[in-house]
Amino acid sequence: MKLLLVISSVVFLGIAPKAFGAASEELAAGKKVYTGKCARCHKLYEPTKYDDKTWDVWMTKMRQKAKLNDKQYQQLTAYLLSLRSPKS
Repeated sequence: MKLLLVISSVVFLGIAPKAFGAASEELAAGKKVYTGKCARCHKLYEPTKYDDKTWDVWMTKMRQKAKLNDKQYQQLTAYLLSLRSPKS
């Protein structure tokens, strides 16, 4: 349910993954957050190796730990959803 809420808010704010037509600048910003903030403390995990519920729990927890603001979290979420989305 939380993942649906995150996806809905991301789409509503216009910062969605490639599958929904996100701008490459937003995905680049999300990748920068991922490699800059997340990799600062731990290895970069493969988002596709986790189910939605598990990934959502970790995203919520790590958002607080990394002190991501709303925009950074939205960019990061869009980027990671683009990696998790099936490629067409």
